[in-house]
Amino acid sequence: MMAVKLDRRLVTVVALTLCMLGLGLSAAEVNGQDRAMRRAIPAAVTPPPDFARALDRGWRSEDGSPGHSYWQQWTGYDLTAKLNPEEAKLEGSVRILYAHDAPANLPTVWLHLHQNLHKAGSPRYGSEEITGGITITGLAADGEELQERPLSEGSGYRIDGTLMEVRPTIRVEAGDTLQLDITFEMTLPQHGSGRMGHSNNEVYLVAYWFPKMALFDNLRGWNNDPYLGNAEFNDSFGDYNAAITVPAGWTVMATGTLDNATDVYSPITLERLAEAAVSDDKVTIADAASREAGTVTRPGVDGLLTYRFSAKNVRDFTWTTSNVQRWDATSALVADRDEDGEQDRVAIHSFWREDRAPLWSEQWLYGKQSIEHHSTFTGLPYPWPHMTSVEGADIIDGGMEFPMLTLIGPYDNGEMTDLFNVTSHEIGHMWVPMIVGTDENRHAWLDEGSTTFLEGQSRMELWPGVDHHRVEARTYLQVAAAALEQTMMRRGDFYEPGPGYGIASYNKPASLMVALRQYMGLEKWEEAYRTFLSEWAFKHPSPWDFFNTFERFAEEDLDWFWTSFYYETWTLDHAVGTVAPKPTGGTVVTIEDRSSAIFPTTVRIRTANGMDFQHDIPVEHWLDGNTTYQIDVAATAGAVTRVEVDPMGYAPDIDRSNNFWPRS
Repeated sequence: MMAVKLDRRLVTVVALTLCMLGLGLSAAEVNGQDRAMRRAIPAAVTPPPDFARALDRGWRSEDGSPGHSYWQQWTGYDLTAKLNPEEAKLEGSVRILYAHDAPANLPTVWLHLHQNLHKAGSPRYGSEEITGGITITGLAADGEELQERPLSEGSGYRIDGTLMEVRPTIRVEAGDTLQLDITFEMTLPQHGSGRMGHSNNEVYLVAYWFPKMALFDNLRGWNNDPYLGNAEFNDSFGDYNAAITVPAGWTVMATGTLDNATDVYSPITLERLAEAAVSDDKVTIADAASREAGTVTRPGVDGLLTYRFSAKNVRDFTWTTSNVQRWDATSALVADRDEDGEQDRVAIHSFWREDRAPLWSEQWLYGKQSIEHHSTFTGLPYPWPHMTSVEGADIIDGGMEFPMLTLIGPYDNGEMTDLFNVTSHEIGHMWVPMIVGTDENRHAWLDEGSTTFLEGQSRMELWPGVDHHRVEARTYLQVAAAALEQTMMRRGDFYEPGPGYGIASYNKPASLMVALRQYMGLEKWEEAYRTFLSEWAFKHPSPWDFFNTFERFAEEDLDWFWTSFYYETWTLDHAVGTVAPKPTGGTVVTIEDRSSAIFPTTVRIRTANGMDFQHDIPVEHWLDGNTTYQIDVAATAGAVTRVEVDPMGYAPDIDRSNNFWPRS
């Protein structure tokens, strides 16, 4: 999107130099000898009007960084929850303080009621368990009780599926803070769209459970898209305090810091937690024997315990509770976060059932490795006090992320590596979207793709010897070759049935990250990658901020890349066409571009004289409309014995069988 272009004179100079070495292209070829065969040229990226407006107002910047006048809203939540685990009944309340800093007046505000996905009659992507959803038992705005009614009649609130619109008596103006007090109740589903729920009423992962302010941002205003069960979320950052009441003997772990550990845990549990907090080895906090003996928690008051948590600047608040799960813990080392000159420790927790998930015996190690690897690779040390993995047999098959928590299936029928892979992936989401607050609903590829890429990096650290990026790319390339792709720039709920959503959100963007790194070079790519993460930490970037950041460090316009692969479903197929002797001596190698997507080409040529050349075909050659490229190998180099296109194997080429000559 930047206006920096490659200098065509430089291409010509490089070509002449290669000719002198016995391997090159003629000036006619540089200028487009084969223009008789034209090809599609990718259009320039045109951001939507709301992005252009944000640029004009200084809310965003042309180089991809937040603008000098960037703003975002803040929300504070005081939550209470009381769970009856035998009946899956939850009663709760929330006081919301909504600080409105945007340059706009708001006659109404929007909230998400995600649990209404499970209410009869609510729109949804597919079939869901019906539990009645969330029942609002009371709502007050700035101390005034409001009733559910048509908002055309004045102040009140209305519920439409998973959304609630509230009209206070007085509109919310810039600089105001709105207070909402809401009480509610619900029956928790066992299967919350594969993202939350409970197993045998003995393990609960409670997510998307309270009325939550919708994001009001500097691009679209209210992001009040309904939750339909497929696409994920676009959450604002806020501060949370929560008091969670469960029966004694039930442990609770949640987003944030437990502020009253001495009130809820037994002395021996506290001692073990302190040991794990400085250990690199596994410490068992609770097992079947201690659970059965009732020595994990304090007895509570009237058989109940209240756990109090606090968290600052997070996207959401989620919690888990169980009276049977084994609890293993250790700690991970990350770079200095408090500027005391020493590495910091992050508590790692693993809650699992030995009879349901035997492969989880090493889960504590996978959590530790993932936090340490991701902190180093991203350049952003994990910022929070703990990372917790929860086994969710009967709730989930794969994995799901929340701030400081992951819910993961048992993987009892898989390989040990499968459990590590999903653990690394879900923990990778702590960076995107939990730190870098991307829109998972409209642009799932930004978080899922970057996280799939990060997962592949960590897999190669723990299990070296296999290039997991190439493995990850295979599925994408097979789907692309079968013409079953759907564009990456599509909302998550708008994909047709089939592989479209998964490929566009996971495999393809991860593969493109690898291809872009190969094109830019490791140093430039890494600087762009880490800058994007650090500049947009705890903010809300868009795809166009992502594009502009990488162009800033590439120092060139990459619209050919974004358009070919992100906006379009064009495919890449570079091939060795012919290898033919010249009547005057020497050999002409013809490289063909047989498909639509634009990408530079690297060619390796070996000769009988033992020479090994690498020849780069610049992207501008294909942007000129050419579909072939000829490489002139001088007779002095000897007969050509082998030609290979893309020897590194990172270009997203759908047919690698034609990348070699001779074909065998």
